[in-house]
Amino acid sequence: MLTHVAIRFQGDLWYMSAPKRHHHIIQRIVEETGVESVDVDMNDDQGFLDESGNYYGRVEALVHALACGQVKDPLKVRAGILTSEDVW
Repeated sequence: MLTHVAIRFQGDLWYMSAPKRHHHIIQRIVEETGVESVDVDMNDDQGFLDESGNYYGRVEALVHALACGQVKDPLKVRAGILTSEDVW
């Protein structure tokens, strides 16, 4: 089961527990590091953590969340990638 949103940025893994969204992490990164922007690949570097701390990119996270029955409405998932809105 997915439990956190996560972003890999400059060699670090940033994450926040549900119901936070990826934009909350981006805001935190900007505030804590002083960078002007967080330019990461949406499909690979933005993802989720499960209850064991395993990282999943958005595509892999969709497969995992579907297997766990965690996706609120599978028919509304956009472009085959998972967003936090799809699970919480």
